[in-house]
Amino acid sequence: MLCFHTATAKKIQNKQKKYALIVPDVLVDVSDTSGEGDMYYDKSAGIILMISDRKSNFKSVNEYMDCSNKQLEDNLKSMYSDPTLKLISCSRSLYYPKETVVLHFSVGVLSNGFTTCVVYFIHHKGNDLQFSFTYNKENAKPSLLYIDDIMKTLELK
Repeated sequence: MLCFHTATAKKIQNKQKKYALIVPDVLVDVSDTSGEGDMYYDKSAGIILMISDRKSNFKSVNEYMDCSNKQLEDNLKSMYSDPTLKLISCSRSLYYPKETVVLHFSVGVLSNGFTTCVVYFIHHKGNDLQFSFTYNKENAKPSLLYIDDIMKTLELK
């Protein structure tokens, strides 16, 4: 059962990439001019969701996202061009653990008070999917519950 702060929900799905998930209706589609994925924003919860995908050059998520890599935080700092980035956790998801690695980290480069990211890296049927959530760390507890409520509805088909 979903614990969203709204009674209604909608399904986001991509038949080509073979996934679907259920999100609250208040998570609205935002026009993303970068062309790098889909962006959704819930103003009342203060959460942004970006979904991106690409054909994979890898055989598994472990080939490009390895929690045991001692240089992971440094690599992320370089990738995001943010020396203040702090890795909070790197783990397997409870949902599709063989295909999914979850990174949780704080950043200092995002605007509008967004300081924390949770990124689900998923390798599925030859594709690399990313579900990236950003929120303000002061709202960590409700934001993490909100994110979990969404990700537990993920269907890889």
